[in-house]
Amino acid sequence: MTDTESVNDDFHFGEHAKRPARLGGPTPQHAKHSFDLRLLWIAAGLVVAAVIAFVVLSGADEAGKQIADAQSGAVAQIDTAYDAAAQGTVGRAVVVAQSLHAEHGSFTTDIATLSAYDPSLRFTSGPSNNPSTVSYAVSGSQFGAAVRSGSGTCWWVRIDQSGVTTYGSGTPCTGSAAMAASDASW
Repeated sequence: MTDTESVNDDFHFGEHAKRPARLGGPTPQHAKHSFDLRLLWIAAGLVVAAVIAFVVLSGADEAGKQIADAQSGAVAQIDTAYDAAAQGTVGRAVVVAQSLHAEHGSFTTDIATLSAYDPSLRFTSGPSNNPSTVSYAVSGSQFGAAVRSGSGTCWWVRIDQSGVTTYGSGTPCTGSAAMAASDASW
């Protein structure tokens, strides 16, 4: 037989807790602030990254401009050299025309005679397409010559019977067009 009169059916876990229970886990100390400081650090980092990117890209832009200036300067120097070569060819054509004029008393229209005097020049009555081809024309007491430079510029010269020489440039690149040369120099 069992004595059950002294058994109490009430169940207790013990004394009541002195603090209320936390159901979400421990709360960090900085959670008491209404603004999270991590956001401030992220924003500051983004601002610093933007400033660094701006400085680097500004430097790259400046370097790109310097490279472009150097390349355009090189192209300009090459074009100047091409122009000087074409002007030299025109100068040699002037010497040929004046020399033959002095020998014959008039400007010649004969390609063979012009070419024989300076075989390194190629005379043509058509347009000049390169620095070694001289387009020429004779009109009365005037001789016109045109030479196309490697830069694309066509250089003109016109000589009259008294030896006055005028210069110019333009299109088309023919001796006939060179008769319009009217400047004292290039």
